[in-house]
Amino acid sequence: MPPALPDSHSSLWDFSLTHYARAGVADTCLRLQDAHGVNVNLLLWCAWLEEHGLTLDATRLSCAQKRIHAWDQNYVAPLRQMRRRMKAEFGVTDKDIERVRQQIKQAELLAEKQVQLWLEEIAQTWHPTDVRGHHLPSTGDNLRFYLQQLNVSDIAIAEFVRLLAGAGASVSD
Repeated sequence: MPPALPDSHSSLWDFSLTHYARAGVADTCLRLQDAHGVNVNLLLWCAWLEEHGLTLDATRLSCAQKRIHAWDQNYVAPLRQMRRRMKAEFGVTDKDIERVRQQIKQAELLAEKQVQLWLEEIAQTWHPTDVRGHHLPSTGDNLRFYLQQLNVSDIAIAEFVRLLAGAGASVSD
């Protein structure tokens, strides 16, 4: 049986809700998503892994990306696109349409929660120590690793790491 993450740590979903609600984080995540193709769930997972002493590497990232790819492409992204398209076409003033859009948003969030459950399950199989030659991550290591794969600038990465840590910086990439 794989080692379980300590009970004292929050779930990935709870961690994500807490950090995403911090000032500037949501806007920055969405900018990184739109400008660089960043998967926000993977981004938050990177930070969550660090909190659990788990280091991300190319093999681990590839495994996670493969696990969530089809679900993301076939369900999460289409729901997001539909929700955004409705807002662009109809705005938010028509209460009936806005109700539909909010229902789509709820479906999108549930689909994202499923992604996060899978990501958390993957991490359950990893050891938090240097068992396989991985060092314990420093703050931002996993985020830097993931964002560098997407050619996000080092300045934007550093600013996002500070923002996610609660320092209040903003990314202007």
